[in-house]
Amino acid sequence: MSRFQILSLSGGGIRGAFVTSYLNELEQKLGRPIAQCFDLIAGTSTGGIIAAGLASGLTAEQMHDFYTRYGASIFTPRKNYQPQKAYLKLFYPLVNWVFNRQTGNKLDSAFRSRFCSHALQISFDEAFGDKTLGSVATTRLIMPAMNLTTGKPHAFRSRHLPIGVCDKDIKLSDAIIATTAAPTYFPHRQIGENAYIDGGMWASDPSMLAIAEAMQIQNINEKLKIGEVCSPEDISLLSVGTGTAQFSLSPPAEEAGLLYWASRVPEVMLTAQAQGVHLPLKFFLGDRYRHVNFKLEEKWGLDEIEHIPKLFNVGKIRARETFASVSEQFFQHERKPFSPFTSDEGALSIDNFGFESS
Repeated sequence: MSRFQILSLSGGGIRGAFVTSYLNELEQKLGRPIAQCFDLIAGTSTGGIIAAGLASGLTAEQMHDFYTRYGASIFTPRKNYQPQKAYLKLFYPLVNWVFNRQTGNKLDSAFRSRFCSHALQISFDEAFGDKTLGSVATTRLIMPAMNLTTGKPHAFRSRHLPIGVCDKDIKLSDAIIATTAAPTYFPHRQIGENAYIDGGMWASDPSMLAIAEAMQIQNINEKLKIGEVCSPEDISLLSVGTGTAQFSLSPPAEEAGLLYWASRVPEVMLTAQAQGVHLPLKFFLGDRYRHVNFKLEEKWGLDEIEHIPKLFNVGKIRARETFASVSEQFFQHERKPFSPFTSDEGALSIDNFGFESS
């Protein structure tokens, strides 16, 4: 039997700056790339960006530099809508004011996403170039998304399972944009015939998905008699969050409708999902599960780029506070490269292992 370690990175928009700072500080103290300590890296949305970078050979320092350079520009607002017809010019400002007062958003956001994907495309293309999911061949990678075309969850992954061969030619940058395409924030991502949105719709914290993935890897290895086989008792998981929201809502006395919930659903959903995975993980893994996070001082939205410096600082502080214990628990392990499945083996056991194929 052999130890199998997972690094799980949650979604949370610009709050991923905390994750990059935290991992970078740990890596500096460790003295070697942090990805070398993990057999599988899972990431959703902003966590998917970082996970893809680490799994494809970039260091935590390089991912931290990426957020330093592109963090603010990724959230590039669209230009304000300018009515052309006379009657719209007359009433639009008033309607926009009412909508903004009720939801905290401009009326534009009712008809299109707040941010364009142009800046995303530029930054990810520069960071990842022409790398594909099939080219990730050292540390296993998994990134959840939602396939709108099929109406099913989808997991973009490296070729560590036969089903991973199906997505092998998808550019890494496209898969990342898909897992970060949060509704109302960014437009969906079209890849071939399929339209994808943010994996946070079903796996804001991808830790449970990562555990299931690890079990599938062991099943495949045992069935095909390849690689090392681990039991569930050999799996350890380090989870890094993007802030625990300290909030309570006071809905209107009678009922709350679209205008009330429009700006609140994403935050409530992300927070509830993240908190909801801790109990089953703790039950299943016991002291082999470690979750690192921080309390949000106030309501920091997913796109509030002015908090990036604070997030960087909090990441450094948490790394210094937890390095000794995290190092003892996770950094003594050396991951072993996996053997990617080839296209000839791609059809093997797809129906029995893995999630939906494209």
